[in-house]
Amino acid sequence: MGITTLVYVIVSIRYYPDNILKTLTKSIIQVVSVAPITVGGTIIIVSLLQHSLGAKLPWDRILRIFLTIGIIVEFLYGLYNYVGVKGI
Repeated sequence: MGITTLVYVIVSIRYYPDNILKTLTKSIIQVVSVAPITVGGTIIIVSLLQHSLGAKLPWDRILRIFLTIGIIVEFLYGLYNYVGVKGI
């Protein structure tokens, strides 16, 4: 799970050369603004899995689902910003 967390942090970073404060600020804003989408997707997927399995999922499995959804959303949003959209 450590590798998944590291990948999530890497795709969440918005890098600005020669400006560490702006990099840190924009990265935190990015994580906070995308968090509701990630949490919502996690809730939906976990509830569907729990309903279909008939049992509660362990916390480590829920955290893996959260990180996987977070990586996907952050990567796609990063690509969206990278191709020239003036949102960041």
